[in-house]
Amino acid sequence: MTASTTATSGSGYTVAGERTEGFLGRIARAWGNFQAYNATLAELRALTDRQLADLGLGRSGIRAAARQAVYGN
Repeated sequence: MTASTTATSGSGYTVAGERTEGFLGRIARAWGNFQAYNATLAELRALTDRQLADLGLGRSGIRAAARQAVYGN
């Protein structure tokens, strides 16, 4: 085995700024995003049609708006 010569800052980033997040870290982040998406979806679904219209949304756009809010795409 060879020793790694890349130092980390303790925050999960290497000195060069590369992400060194492990497998479990990626799963935890994905789970957190999934929970945030579901919470956002539930909040939007609880709004009345009038409230959604005030936001510029229709019922058919709720999933896309929740996805955009959490994942940014």
